[in-house]
Amino acid sequence: MELNQEPRAFSDLVGSRVSDRSGRTIGRVTEVRAHWERDGSILVDELIVGRNGLWARLRGPGAPDRGVPWAAIASVEPGRITTHG
Repeated sequence: MELNQEPRAFSDLVGSRVSDRSGRTIGRVTEVRAHWERDGSILVDELIVGRNGLWARLRGPGAPDRGVPWAAIASVEPGRITTHG
């Protein structure tokens, strides 16, 4: 999935509620993990969600977290992200 419309910044994703297609809440985005491609573009790898994600962000690398792979994302709307599952 490409972010070619709003949101355009990672900060727009942070704080968004993540839920599955049935509406069950998974958590809120606390961090976005991504990497640079050779052509200069940035690809999102996963969204870190929930309290464990926030705790991992505060504790630093190596702390356990809960990630949702970007490939599992079905839609992104302002403040709301839905997964395929």
